[in-house]
This record gives sequence, structure tokens and C-alpha cells, in this order.
Amino acid sequence: MDTTIAGSSETTVQAKQRGFSLLELLAVLGITLLVCAASFPQLNRYRHAYRLDSAVQTLASNLEIARYSAISKNVAVVVNFDVNQSSYQLFEDRNGNGARESGEFLLGSFGLPIQVQFRGSGLLGPPSSPSGPVTDPISFNNDRVVFNPQGKLNGGLGSIYLQNYLGDAAAISFNIAGRMKVFRWDKSSLGWK
Repeated sequence: MDTTIAGSSETTVQAKQRGFSLLELLAVLGITLLVCAASFPQLNRYRHAYRLDSAVQTLASNLEIARYSAISKNVAVVVNFDVNQSSYQLFEDRNGNGARESGEFLLGSFGLPIQVQFRGSGLLGPPSSPSGPVTDPISFNNDRVVFNPQGKLNGGLGSIYLQNYLGDAAAISFNIAGRMKVFRWDKSSLGWK
């Protein structure tokens, strides 16, 4: 008889040690939710910064592709920006009129990521030597960059400004030699770096 009673009490103790109590599960869930709530703003900020960086890198790469296509194919290549649609397209401009017509090869159409726009609100420009507020996010004539067959810019210097909804900004600017440089807006000093 003693063996039966001892065996049943061991079974009861083992059954109680098998799982977590409801209170323990609620405590773990509460701690997890607090950690998530505390980290969400940082993750959201990182996501917006990543989208802006991605847009800048993609645009810079596409501008280089346009330049090298102009050189390799010995034809003018246009990068035409649509500020309202937050998009741009690259095409060969065989007749030199700045507009894409049938027979002129489209190198690609691209859109900016969500919540990134061609915008210059609160920025000073141009980045190389700021002189006043940015009034036009694409400072090239007719919102287009034109690379001639030598890979140089037709139509002068300019900058392209991109911003996200948090006020982070970047600019892609070209110097007189046609070299591209990427600048980042420093919100603390209100200047380009």
C-alpha cells in the first residue's frame, strides 16, 4: 500500500512541474510587448532611412548607367524626372529633342520607394555651396539630365533632391566636369555633408 500512495504523490508533483502557469505566460507576454513597443519607433525610423538610402543608391546607379550608355552607344541619353509621380525614366535620344519617341530605346522606368519624394523642403542648395532655400527638387532644365555621347552633361549643372517624410534628405549633384557626388543633409547642423 505504501508504494501506491508514494507513486501517486510523485505523479501529482510531476504534473504540476510540466508547464507554465497562466500568470507566468502573461508576464512573459507583457514583457515581450513592452520590448516591442519600445523598439518600434527605432525600427520605423530605420525603415524610413533605409528607403531613402535605397532610392539614392538606385538613382545614382541609374545615372551612371545612363552616362555609360551614352558613351558606349555614342548617343545622347536622357534621364527625365516626373516630380509629381516620384518617378523617372532613362532613354536614348537619337534626334536630340529631349523627348522619347518611337524607335528611341527605353533603358528603364523607375519609381521612388514609398514615402520618398523628389523634394527640398527646408533644405539649402546647392549642396556644394548652399546659397538659399531649395525651390525646385530637380534643378536641371526641364527636369531632365542629358548625357551627350562623350558622357558629359548637356545643359549645365544641377542637383536632384530626395526627402523622406521624417525630413531626412540627400542630394545628387554634378560638378562642371560631369562628376557625380552624393550629399547627405545633417539636420543638427542644417548643412550638407
